[in-house]
Amino acid sequence: MEKKQIIGLCVHNHPGVLLRVTSLISRRGFNIDSLTVSPSATEGFSRMTIRINGDDGQVDQFINQMLKIVDVKKAEVLPEDASVASELILIKISTKDKDSNEILNVTSKYHASLVNLGENSMTFRADGTPEEIDTMVSELRSYGILEMARTGIAALEHGDKCLKM
Repeated sequence: MEKKQIIGLCVHNHPGVLLRVTSLISRRGFNIDSLTVSPSATEGFSRMTIRINGDDGQVDQFINQMLKIVDVKKAEVLPEDASVASELILIKISTKDKDSNEILNVTSKYHASLVNLGENSMTFRADGTPEEIDTMVSELRSYGILEMARTGIAALEHGDKCLKM
């Protein structure tokens, strides 16, 4: 059964690595649902967090293919029930001909902060699990989303286990 799965990669931090990783994903027919890259705790390495749709067999094959890339030093599934995942969103909502208090009531359920107030818009910042962010976006659609930007998922496994060299 296909499901969204989060993959953590530890890769060398130099030009071209992201292209090699995304090219392999594309060649294998996976769609990237989320991709986040940042320097890791180990100097000279980056941490990639990728969310794709696939069943367990497809994801196992994906990880084996990733490990064939010279610059990929570690790749593993971050199990949803054994990981902490979060992402950030900035979202601009139209306030033209709308009750701003209703919008504030919706955003407060998600602990979103008002970061900018325009003449006909309100911009909020929120963080949470991808599912929480998706639900907030769904609730705000009826008010008119003018613009939004999401960071992508950052995820770490529970406990002492680490994805590092």
